[in-house]
This record gives sequence, structure tokens and C-alpha cells, in this order.
Amino acid sequence: MTSLDDFLVDEKKVWFTGGYWPEGVTHQLKDVEGIDIVPLWDAFIKAADDYDIWDQTICISVLGTYMEKVTLRTLFDLAKKFGTFLYDKLGIRKGDVVAIDLPNSINFVVAYMGCQYIGAIAQGINPTYRPMELLHSLTMTDAKVFVMMDALYIAGPNSILQKTKVHSVISTNLLDFVTVTGDIFDSLRATIPSFQDKVPDEADQYKIYRMKKIIEETESRDITVDIDPWIDPAVFLMTGGTTGLPKVAMLSHANCVSNLYMIKPWTNLEKNMITIGSIPFFHSFGMTCVMNGALALGMVMLLFPRPPTDDILSDIITKLDAPKGVMYTGVEMLFKRLTDYVEEMGEEEYKKKYDFHKKLKYATQGAGPLHDYVRIPFEKIFCPIRVGYGLTETSPVVSINPFWGPSKDGKLGLPIPGADWAIFPSDDFDKGPICDGTPEMNNFGVENTGEICIAGPQIMLGYLGEQKELEDNIKMWNGQRWLLSGDIGFMDEHGFVEIRDRKKSLIKVSGHSVFPKEVEDLMGHHEMVDEVAVAGLPDEKTGESVKAWVTLKKGFKADKDITSEQLKEWCVENMAKWKAPRLIEFVRKMPVSMTGKVQRRELQEKDFDKMEKGKAIKG
Repeated sequence: MTSLDDFLVDEKKVWFTGGYWPEGVTHQLKDVEGIDIVPLWDAFIKAADDYDIWDQTICISVLGTYMEKVTLRTLFDLAKKFGTFLYDKLGIRKGDVVAIDLPNSINFVVAYMGCQYIGAIAQGINPTYRPMELLHSLTMTDAKVFVMMDALYIAGPNSILQKTKVHSVISTNLLDFVTVTGDIFDSLRATIPSFQDKVPDEADQYKIYRMKKIIEETESRDITVDIDPWIDPAVFLMTGGTTGLPKVAMLSHANCVSNLYMIKPWTNLEKNMITIGSIPFFHSFGMTCVMNGALALGMVMLLFPRPPTDDILSDIITKLDAPKGVMYTGVEMLFKRLTDYVEEMGEEEYKKKYDFHKKLKYATQGAGPLHDYVRIPFEKIFCPIRVGYGLTETSPVVSINPFWGPSKDGKLGLPIPGADWAIFPSDDFDKGPICDGTPEMNNFGVENTGEICIAGPQIMLGYLGEQKELEDNIKMWNGQRWLLSGDIGFMDEHGFVEIRDRKKSLIKVSGHSVFPKEVEDLMGHHEMVDEVAVAGLPDEKTGESVKAWVTLKKGFKADKDITSEQLKEWCVENMAKWKAPRLIEFVRKMPVSMTGKVQRRELQEKDFDKMEKGKAIKG
């Protein structure tokens, strides 16, 4: 039987002894105050009791300039009604999959918690998926219930649901949980129309229900489900995995709950602190660090259906009472846009109009690299950004730079309590670690670069239906399950790890290893460069060529203020010739995912198409 004693980390690891471990933070997960590995629903109830926050506002849904506030007690009541309906009316039982295709909203939280109440598996779906992507996701999980925003139905679900095992569709609208009436509601409806009339009352192969009506007509009842938190999945999340191929990560209740307790002593967050929910909840970063984090730590989640414009965000925060401060969990793009907005307005003018800079106490970044050209100006205006690291497969948090005491910029931080990491050969895990974090091995530094591998209670159960993939990406070593992250990096003498790049992103130029992130960092220091994405393209002479896609800062124009040849010359002057991009293309904006990651692959594929047509760009 699994217990926390199975996840003890060697006390000799250098992150414990190197002088950077935060004072007062326990080394072992089993020693975290109040820890109890229980099903997610029970963990949320325990937090409500421990923090005495039943009647505290827990969700603030921002719709334009209007804010709908929901107490924790009300949220639990809504979730129990939704779960009861799934159980009694739709026959959903433990292990059945409910796909939630919603933006960040009260609707999403209610559906997610309702699943946890009855032991159903909540599957997060990206609302921007096109029909074939949606079909693939629902087919992989055999979802039985599909919860969706009404406006999405005619954009895809109506054409593909009959090809899936979905037997029940639940349609909802962002205003379903708005309690205001009269002119204010009419004004909201004008900007957030209802598309329920576009969703039929019935279909041939599935039944259709309205979430608002479900909540109005369902009486909740006590339902007891036998859940083993270490074995039973709580969440299915789509991920590119460590290979980039779409797959489903199965996260158990213990994975999710343990990760919350791993974060808790590290962050020193307080109840009633506001956490900004602009990163999507269908992604593990938003799910754990904002939604589950708020429910388990007593914080208030500020929900935005889509990333807000920076004037709206600044105005909303200024209007809110935040005596405990604000935490902004985001991706690099969000921090950069906020900094750009302040710089365009003028820092002095911004601080006269808004008090966001006074209320922001913590900023944490993940889901990709944080470049110095973003971090430094943001920290000058607001507060330090603490970089976190994790994967969907790790629920997701593995490490965070210390929030107090000494830390190191440009690093991934230290593994949080219960997490262990080591550097293994990227081509042969079975050879054993290059560096395991103990002083006896002493293989620290960039010359000992390899694949970052992670152990701990937050490591996923596996990939759904992908046994071979599981065997390739989770391996046993020294009695522990280790996840091969696909990230290439090294460890320093204090236990901090630095990523060089993704294993699959590595560019090989005449035998040299080029790490895109490093080239992006270097190019970001050019005075005219705004954003950079770097990837490799096939090259007959060198194997691969380095290509950079570049956006310029406001006020600068390509070919007028700087040409690609001039920027290439600058690169050759400032980095090794084999690292310097042979090809540079100026673009108007970078393609990004909903989680803020630059889609290098999308940029590459346009050039791959040209190459297939015999029109390869010559450097």
C-alpha cells in the first residue's frame, strides 16, 4: 500500500545543505503540517474547515467590468447539485469521464468539483480546439458527458459528437451563475449573448441538458463513493507529453492533493489573498496553481474567461480590496504585455492611475522559459517573479525558486518538499544518473548536461492506453518511479537546475548542440528585438540550420530600421558562429497557445511546406 514514507528524499541532497533552502520549510512531504492524502473533494472540505472559510468569497468571475462573487459554501452547494444530477439522472459513476470544454468561469469550477464529488474523472478540454482535435480528445478518453459553452456548439461539437461515446451534452452560458438582474444584467447580455437557441433540445445519439436548469431543479443529496486516492484517477489532461504527440495524462487524487501540500509550505501564501486566474484551468498549471490552490489554501480566485487586457486587469485589481495582497500566476507573455503596457503609458502615469504595483506581492511563472528581457523590466515596476517548473505529468509543480531568502535568477528553483530530481544521460537512462544531487557524486555544472528526471508522489499514473509510451517515459531507478521529462539541463552545486532546452528542440549544427532558448535569450538583448522564437530547419551541409523568427519593438520597422542581414551580423558578433541564426524572418506576431507558449512548430511547418515545394529559404 502506497504511503508518504515511500517518497522520502535523501537528506544529503545539496539543495537541503547548500544554503538556499528556505528557512522553516520542511524537507520531507510527510512532515508538512496537516497533510492528509485523501480524495480531492475531501481535501477541499478539510481546507474549508481548517481555514474556516465556508462563508468567504472564493470565486470572483470578471465579466467585462462586472464582478460576480461566490462564497465557498455556495460553490460547494452548486457542485453537489451538479454531481447529484450526473449520478442520479445520467448514471455517471466513479471512473466515468466528464469532458469540460469551458473557459475559466464559475461554470468550470462547478463542473470540476461536481465530478470530484461523485468520483467521476474530469477531463479538461481546450475551448479553442477545432472539430478534429475535439473528436480526437473525446475518442481517446471515451467521455460519456460533454459540458460546453453554448456558443461553441455550432463551431464543431454538433458535427463530431455523434462519432463519440458521449451520451449526454450539458450546455451552459457565462451568465448562468450571475445573480444580478435588471439593467445590469441586460447590459451583460448585450456583450455576452446566449446561444442556447442554437443548441437543440435533443439529438439522435445523445441527450442535451441546460446547466442553469440542472442547478435550479436538482436537489443535492449525500453520495458516498469509495475512492483510493493513490489508484483512482481524478483528472485526465491532454498533453504533448515528452515526445510532442497528443496523449492523455492520468492524474490520481493523490497526485493532485500531494502537489498542493508540496506547494503549501513553500509559498507561504495566506487565506484571502487574491490569485489571478487568467491561465486556463484545462491546463495543469491553471488547474493546480490557481483553482485547486485557491480551494485548498483559502485564497480567492479571480476568474477571467480569456486573458484580460492590461488596462482591465489593472483597473479590476485597483477596485478590489486586497489586504493580503495579490498573486499573479502566469506565463511569460502575460508579464511582458503588462510591462509593455506600463512602459507605453509611462510608469509614473500608470502608478497614479492604478495601484496594482502596490497590491502585487507574488508573481510566479511557468509553462515555458522566462527570459531576462521580460523578467528584469517587470521586476523593476512590480515584484520579483519566481520561476516554477513542472509538466502536466507532474501535476504539475516540481520546483519553484524560493519566495524568501536567497534565490538564483535564470534557474528552475529548488525541488519542493517531496520532489526529487537528477540528471540522467539523455540517450540511456539505464546507465544511471550523471548527477543525483549528492555531494559524493559531485558531477555538477554545464559539462554534466543530460535529461532532467523527476521522482515524487505527484508523478502521474501514466498515459491512458499508452503502455509503450509509459515504459519509455517512466522508469524505475533506486526503488523510485522516475519521469523522463524530455528537458535537457544540468544541476549546480546548490541543487538548482538550469534548462538548456527540450530534448526534441535541440538543433544539431555540424555536430554542435544549439539550444534554442539560449539563442532566444541572447537575441532578446538587442535594442530593437521584442520577441524571438528559434528552431532548426534541415540543411544539406550542416544537418540543420538555426532559424529565428523575430518581432520588433514598437516604433521599429523591419528593413527600414534594421534588416535581417544586419541582425544576423549582430548575432555573429555576439555568439558563436554555429549558434548564430543562418536565417532570420521578421513576423508581425508570434503564434501562441492558450497557455502562452510560443508555437515554434507552427512557424517551422510553414518553412517545411516551402521546402517540400522546392522553395527552401537560403541563408
